[in-house]
Amino acid sequence: MYLFYKTIEWLTLRAQVMEDHHNECERCAERGRYTRADTVHHEFEVKKFPHMALTRWVDEADGMREILHPLCNDCHNEVHGRKLKGNKRKPQVNEERW
Repeated sequence: MYLFYKTIEWLTLRAQVMEDHHNECERCAERGRYTRADTVHHEFEVKKFPHMALTRWVDEADGMREILHPLCNDCHNEVHGRKLKGNKRKPQVNEERW
């Protein structure tokens, strides 16, 4: 785990983002569901863009855009392409069924 995620600066910014979004998952809310957010997702991954780690807004041609997003664990995994496989049934090895 990155030490960055334990710094006062990050914890303060994370709390502000969560509070501003009422601790709700942004992606679920877009889909009409209301789920508690568990994490704040960086659009610009901290490992690749450490200089953007504490940046909340970026200036674009059409205005400011937020780049930190409160997400539930399922949506965060989805954003990163990590699909949970769940418990798959093992193939039956004999004719006996329980």
